[in-house]
Amino acid sequence: MMIRLLSAAVLALGGVGCASYSPKAGLQPSTATAFADYGPAMSHQDGYQMAYEWQQANPAAVRAATEPKVLAGFVASAAAADALLAQVGSAYDGDPIVLTQIAAVTQLVMTPGCPKAAQARPLWVAALKRAKAGASEDYVRTFCDQQLRLCK
Repeated sequence: MMIRLLSAAVLALGGVGCASYSPKAGLQPSTATAFADYGPAMSHQDGYQMAYEWQQANPAAVRAATEPKVLAGFVASAAAADALLAQVGSAYDGDPIVLTQIAAVTQLVMTPGCPKAAQARPLWVAALKRAKAGASEDYVRTFCDQQLRLCK
């Protein structure tokens, strides 16, 4: 479970970094940054901690934040789900615990063996759609899109 949770969180956090490239819009990754190329973007760079590195350094915090009871609370009501998603934050400035919890809730509502997953999924999907629709930043919309894709 923890490995799948970490994988989902890494995908959620890492995938957003590649989302701003759009050939149609004429946007190109800046060649002035360490992350202008996919290879360096997916490897450690001094001064930039990857989600995986943060999670490995903070296992107790991740474990406590992703307890089943904690996660279930986020899909107990639309208001609880909305409150969690309201904390996504600006591009690359989100709280890693919150972002990990969001990825974990997405995983939870998609767990085949969980009897409450099918009931919680529509609530979570609706909250993701509301967060995406109300977002003022592309980062938040992309983040919500990635979670929605996992919920299909």
